Amino acid sequence: MSKHIGRAISDDIWSASVNRPSHKIYEKDRIEQKEKAKNWEPDSLQINANKIKQGQPVGEGYLWGKLAMKMVRACLVSEEALDSYRKSFLNEYKSLYSEHDYQIKLKELTDKHNQAREISILQ
Repeated sequence: MSKHIGRAISDDIWSASVNRPSHKIYEKDRIEQKEKAKNWEPDSLQINANKIKQGQPVGEGYLWGKLAMKMVRACLVSEEALDSYRKSFLNEYKSLYSEHDYQIKLKELTDKHNQAREISILQ
């Protein structure tokens, strides 16, 4: 019998909550928030720039190349901030791979970034 009373009380509290007058007051705000949420997309550049500022790891695409240049052009992060990350990445890479592989990777990343820099200057 106590289960039925508990359920009745619970249902009554829920009904009171759902039907309270404040729901009408905030209905417009809820609708606006739902519409804004439909069009929202995360800004990966801003997210990764914040990670860099907080010292968190980011993918190599955000250190060299188009994404890195986009962050710099948008003033989300400076080249100097990226440089310290690049050095750290390269030190880690060098500790894991042979000198030959390291030199290949360094050239690949440097070329990639220089190409992105040239495109960025032209735009």
